[in-house]
Amino acid sequence: MSVGPGDDAFTGGELTNVLKRLVEHTAIAMAGGVICSMLVGLSIDGILCALGLEGMVRRLASAWYGPAVWWPGLVLGFFVNRRMLHRAACIVWLPGLLWLARGILTVATSWGPVGMSSMTHVRVELFPMTHSDYDACAVSECFGPLVWTWPALNAVTYSIGAALGILSQPDRPPADDHFANLTTLSLK
Repeated sequence: MSVGPGDDAFTGGELTNVLKRLVEHTAIAMAGGVICSMLVGLSIDGILCALGLEGMVRRLASAWYGPAVWWPGLVLGFFVNRRMLHRAACIVWLPGLLWLARGILTVATSWGPVGMSSMTHVRVELFPMTHSDYDACAVSECFGPLVWTWPALNAVTYSIGAALGILSQPDRPPADDHFANLTTLSLK
């Protein structure tokens, strides 16, 4: 196998550029997405409280799976990558899911309430669904979704938004990050 100037092999510098862009987009997705989610969630909660609409609508607006949590990642991914056109932004979901896997391992190996299995502890800490789940995770102040679940969810939606950002610019070629070479095998 020879690697010449015309071959489609990945050089060290190109790989470094792709990884730098992936780290940049991951930071924007996970940190920026969570900050925006908190601001949007607080705004929605404030508006609903001012209107006197507490109850089901308020619970859905502040839940870990609600649009107030994932919408900022989608919007950030779309607008940031519409400007940058980096294909590496489309795989931000991978570091996000690795982050969630680390969170699951961390929570599963920590001490949970007496009589609760480790998988139930993971579900309650990272994916609370009911009032009793929120009561059970109140011991840790329900930081599990904020620290582990929201960043992963924002990374996935950021990737979707980034892909839509690239697709919305068909007349502009994506940035020269040689990401297509990850799937190209040149055996010459």
